[in-house]
Amino acid sequence: MRLIIFVAVIVGIAVIFGAVYGISALLEKKKRGPVMKTTAPDDDPEFLRNLARKLEEQDDDSEADDESKDDK
Repeated sequence: MRLIIFVAVIVGIAVIFGAVYGISALLEKKKRGPVMKTTAPDDDPEFLRNLARKLEEQDDDSEADDESKDDK
């Protein structure tokens, strides 16, 4: 008799836990909203061209600075 009560309590706890977990998962899914796909800036060719120009300008500036320091 004790075994049956023990098993019933364990099953009851498992059912309650499962129901709470399931309901909270459904509510959390509704809160998140729609899933949007994002793209990284390195996928954009224009971004890459602008980045290459900026890096070239920085290289040119740093080389000019290095040459002017060497002259002193």
